[in-house]
Amino acid sequence: MRIRHLFLLVAAVAAASGCADARTSAGLESPAPSPTATGTATAGELSDQDRIWMKKIHQGNLAEVQAGRLAADKATAAKVKEVGELLVEDHTALDEKLTDAAGKLGVKLPTTASGAQKKAAQALESASRADFDQEFLAAMRKEHSEAIAETQTEIKKGSSSGVKAMAEDALPQLQHHLDMIKEAMKTG
Repeated sequence: MRIRHLFLLVAAVAAASGCADARTSAGLESPAPSPTATGTATAGELSDQDRIWMKKIHQGNLAEVQAGRLAADKATAAKVKEVGELLVEDHTALDEKLTDAAGKLGVKLPTTASGAQKKAAQALESASRADFDQEFLAAMRKEHSEAIAETQTEIKKGSSSGVKAMAEDALPQLQHHLDMIKEAMKTG
């Protein structure tokens, strides 16, 4: 009987203080983070697919920002410079969201682009001015095609609603980039 009175007292205090769940305040349940409260998922909801997507997209963002900056400086065609500037702007913003979510979810992201991405960046850096535009566009077409495929896989197979939502938000932007890249390839 005493425990019931104690519980009722704790419940009354919790209700008066605005606590939504008196059992949590009474120490009878541990609070579980709500995916909707933070706008993202909890670490426990993440699958390997979710983690892999976050890591690969982060590496892609790093590579595309670097390549975009290089294009803004080295490209000869105005359209290619425009694509480069857009990649820097959009992938920087996408990566800020991704990095923030990864931090909240406890996902450790790589600090550099992948080996293949580094090799592609070196090729772009050493490309002649005459060859740069086409090499840049070909590399970005490949990168964006891969990122789109990985993002579609995340949308279909990911388990975290928050990570899948990020993928769904990123997909139209990635497709827009690929469309711009293809268009620039036609004019160059």
